Amino acid sequence: MKTQPLRKETNCLNCGTDVPGRYCTNCGQENIAPHESFGHLVKEFAADIVHYDSKTLLTFKYLFTKPGFITREYTAGKRVKFVHPIKLYIFSSFVFFFFYFTLTSHSNDESLDKLDKDAREQVETARRQNKEVYANLPDSIKRGDLSTGDWFRRLNAIDSKKQYDSLQQSLPVQYRDNRIQRKMARYYFSANRDGEGQTKEEKNHAQEELFQHNYPKMVFVLLPLFALYLRWMYDKKKWFYADHAVFSVHIHVFFFIFFLVCTALDALFHSEIFTSWGLLAIFAYLVIALKNTYGQSWGKTLLKGFLVTLVYLITLLIVFVGFVFTMTVLIA
Repeated sequence: MKTQPLRKETNCLNCGTDVPGRYCTNCGQENIAPHESFGHLVKEFAADIVHYDSKTLLTFKYLFTKPGFITREYTAGKRVKFVHPIKLYIFSSFVFFFFYFTLTSHSNDESLDKLDKDAREQVETARRQNKEVYANLPDSIKRGDLSTGDWFRRLNAIDSKKQYDSLQQSLPVQYRDNRIQRKMARYYFSANRDGEGQTKEEKNHAQEELFQHNYPKMVFVLLPLFALYLRWMYDKKKWFYADHAVFSVHIHVFFFIFFLVCTALDALFHSEIFTSWGLLAIFAYLVIALKNTYGQSWGKTLLKGFLVTLVYLITLLIVFVGFVFTMTVLIA
């Protein structure tokens, strides 16, 4: 493939700087004719893909084989050969949450399908009864609008999410809640009275659904807090907050990928053993990464690993309760 010819002019078309050679010393743009050949476009595209893939593969290779190594290298200034932490986090979190929700939702659907025949009959009976009750309600209540108090009064008169779902199905299409209303109702019942008259499987499903829908937002809050906890535990003169933030990103990325693999194995073999042991493996990885990054003794590292994990889990619970409370206030 022929190289794209250089321009006769030496001014950079991007920033205007004089270009003595092929590339601008100010912005790095190649001083070639603006009308590129198709072959050159393909060549540039292939080079970018190979370059990005090589950085990605190298990053994940060291992330899984040498805990803490990438953080140590990055904070030492050796950054070109690795994917930027923010880009790495965005890519990994997208992959994790997309496939994790797919796997867990399929698993939850299977567990709900295993409800016994009596439970199914109870649901159908409740649906018929609710349809009769709903038929006697005023049209203003049936067409509950978020802009008025009718929708909230109607929601407050319903005992559970199961009853809410059956009522929605019994209504004509034009009277049913829209997507936003259904989402708010789900938060409301999960945070308040939902669970009355439910089986154990349905309660667990509701709790898991609420947690899963909030987990991406919670992690976004927890990631900088995790870095803050590390800052409290290590020498502030030697380590900056940004250094801890990079470590926090790498730990969360490892968690995303490793836990996703464990979840997939559990879904494949219909068990929970892989995620259970996987959490222990993630803690072991955290301790090793702390040791390799910060260089303290194994005793201090193990203690700090335990403390930061404990505080992180407590914070996770607090943040989750905060999200649920906020949603409850918004729809109350």
